Amino acid sequence: MTSHEILLIAKCIICGAIALRVLLFRREGSRHRWWGGWLAYLLIVVAASIPLRVFYGYYVSTDWGDLILNAVMLAAVLKTRGNVVQIFKISRS
Repeated sequence: MTSHEILLIAKCIICGAIALRVLLFRREGSRHRWWGGWLAYLLIVVAASIPLRVFYGYYVSTDWGDLILNAVMLAAVLKTRGNVVQIFKISRS
């Protein structure tokens, strides 16, 4: 197994975790924002497409920068428990 394959496997795991965590988010009484729902939907589709494209051989190249960027996004999604609105929330003060 080469380092290139290890990077692809790591990216698949990270992107799968992002998609799964956002997919399993529960609002629990908080206010619904339409743009947050669309942003979450877009993030799920894009993140879940990476493992599928790697599996079918359409995604063949990745690098450390891409992997680190995805890991930071995963950390943000985990910190907010899947709430993408909190990640991109603009403070009005």
